Amino acid sequence: MITNKEAAIKTISSHQGEFAEVKNPSYIYPPVEYYPLAAPLKSVKHLKAALMDMDGTTTTTEVLCIYALEQMVRRMSSLLSKDSWVGVDHEKDLAHIIGNSTTRHVEYLIHKYGNLLSHKHTVKEFLNASQWTLANSPDQQRKAEVVQNLKKLGLQDAVLQMQQSTTTEEKINVWAGQIKELDFTTQVNLGIDIYYETYHRILMMLKQGKGSEVRMQVFGSIDSEENLISPMPGIPVLIPLLKGWLGEEAPKMAGELCDNYEKLMGKQLSSSQKEEVSRQLGQMGLKFRHQPLKLALVTSSIFYEADIIIQEVQEVMKTVIEKSSLSADRKKSILAAYEDYHNVYDAFVTASDSSEIRLKPHRDLYSIALHKCGIMPADFDKVIGFEDSQSGTLAIRAAGIGCCIAVPFAQTLQHNLEAATHVLPGGVPEAIIDLGLFMDQDNQ
Repeated sequence: MITNKEAAIKTISSHQGEFAEVKNPSYIYPPVEYYPLAAPLKSVKHLKAALMDMDGTTTTTEVLCIYALEQMVRRMSSLLSKDSWVGVDHEKDLAHIIGNSTTRHVEYLIHKYGNLLSHKHTVKEFLNASQWTLANSPDQQRKAEVVQNLKKLGLQDAVLQMQQSTTTEEKINVWAGQIKELDFTTQVNLGIDIYYETYHRILMMLKQGKGSEVRMQVFGSIDSEENLISPMPGIPVLIPLLKGWLGEEAPKMAGELCDNYEKLMGKQLSSSQKEEVSRQLGQMGLKFRHQPLKLALVTSSIFYEADIIIQEVQEVMKTVIEKSSLSADRKKSILAAYEDYHNVYDAFVTASDSSEIRLKPHRDLYSIALHKCGIMPADFDKVIGFEDSQSGTLAIRAAGIGCCIAVPFAQTLQHNLEAATHVLPGGVPEAIIDLGLFMDQDNQ
């Protein structure tokens, strides 16, 4: 229905709470959109569901994302070594290239480091990335976007040759010579394709069991202690707890949770405090055994990426269960559930369910997750949402979830997290131990 400004203002004025101003990518109309935000909730009654971001909240994948983004700049500038370009500024850049859509990340880097970029190398690396993607990528959406960009550049004849892997270096150079000036939006689109090609090559290597080669490529050593992909602290306890799988044996995971808490918070728990954690976990274990939560995993990554990453993470989570003091039967049932992440998540929502232009801080992904979990608007106040970034916390509140928990880590600590109702540097362990998962006392 078309309406006028006065009617729109009246509708907007009926919302007495906060609004979020969301800036769209440079090629989208309108440049700015406004979302009414759900009223903030510090706690919930009759908890029904938990919605969780993937990268930085459930898993650690930022190392790979940052590496692929940095490689994009290097390839577009031909400054391939640290001697020629030291790389992104971790103090100033990370807040802008973590926790948002790929488009926003690439826009930021091309705007900041545009003076380093070379037209010649940008075009040639885009064509090389297109060749690999069309010949090797299993992600059809990614292929379609590459084809679209090739056609926009007038290279329709390149598509078939690339798909058939008949492209030669000589042909690449001919096509590169046909592409003249690039405006900012086109640079961004080509940069996105270069970024994804790097990232997807890495994921494909991981899927093929070439983890050592990836570690050498990313860290320069196979002996680095830094993880490529693993669950964030507390997640191996939280997930089976909320699903009701731990039951009366939940206190047996107290040691794992307390260790994570002490490392993140930088303080030691006393014996009596640890006993209280065990008691609290026991209560939660019984509660969630009788009333398991709906769980949703929400990510701005496309399905191809998220599918590989979550499977890698669940393999690590299996080892936590295997090493625990849970009974043999309990271990067996949980490990069986971890064989397929669809047993864990009632909704698994990725960028492939929406569009690059409707990712966080837009509400779409979280709204889709609520729908897939069967949660109606009347029950949105019975949902908690976990995020590590500014855009993610805004998306949760814009989707109608008032209890929004920010669990920032080192690379998102500088984000503006004012949309969150709780900001927890101690992450999930702090959420469980200090705040009882935000449930009212009569709900525990």
